[in-house]
Amino acid sequence: MGRYDSPRGRPGHEKESAAAVMKLALVGLALMALVGLFLWVSSQRRTLDPETLCPASPDSIHVLLVDVTDPMNLAQRQDFLNQLERLRSTIPQYGKLSIFKVDATNEELLRPVIERCNPGTAEDYSDWTGNPAAAAERYREGFEKPLGSAFETISAASGADTSPIFESIRSVALTELKNQENDGKPLRITVASDLLQNTNRISFYGRLPRPEEVLGSDAFREVRTDLSGIEVELWMLQRTDAQQSQPYELRELWEILLRRQGADVPRIYNVSG
Repeated sequence: MGRYDSPRGRPGHEKESAAAVMKLALVGLALMALVGLFLWVSSQRRTLDPETLCPASPDSIHVLLVDVTDPMNLAQRQDFLNQLERLRSTIPQYGKLSIFKVDATNEELLRPVIERCNPGTAEDYSDWTGNPAAAAERYREGFEKPLGSAFETISAASGADTSPIFESIRSVALTELKNQENDGKPLRITVASDLLQNTNRISFYGRLPRPEEVLGSDAFREVRTDLSGIEVELWMLQRTDAQQSQPYELRELWEILLRRQGADVPRIYNVSG
């Protein structure tokens, strides 16, 4: 009867068929994995504005508000630039950094000196997910260099007669941060200034007012804004007469006034010099 047995019934052939099926299954799984990886990589790539390198909706927003009225000495200028470089390095991929200068807002709200998003460094890509060399070039030319040039510009003294710092904070909060699309995102303002608010309505020159005086004034009620959900960091640029014009009470006054507007104040830094 053995001469009529079908070859397909032989144990060896069954093993070969099973192995072939297994190989096909593994090839199919590998192809599915490659397709899945391609789709995932494609979904992670975001269309960026050619100038700002920002996606349609940045993942975080950091506003740098600068008020340099008097020239800085060499040590202070170097520390200021060091802090600016550190700030730039903290901007995550697809995070936005906007730079503004303190100015009057009677006629129009402030416009940014420059705004850029971190498009990602070479470390954010691999040969599978992008082109590390191209990413490094885009980061250097489109993000690092333009901000470096802006840092040099904003560190120059303006010689302005007034310092409407509260008005400027309100302006950037309204235009850059307090939009519905930013709900839940990390939002931050860094104010680099001597912190001497100086307008015809509110002035910290001469006698420094007590917090309750400012909080209870009509002038402050006009310039205050909702800073809830926003971190506000202060960099105090010390003046040559700092002992008289910038006592420790100035720091306390700012912290109280900002917290009463809902801000979180994680740090007040004295720029060396």
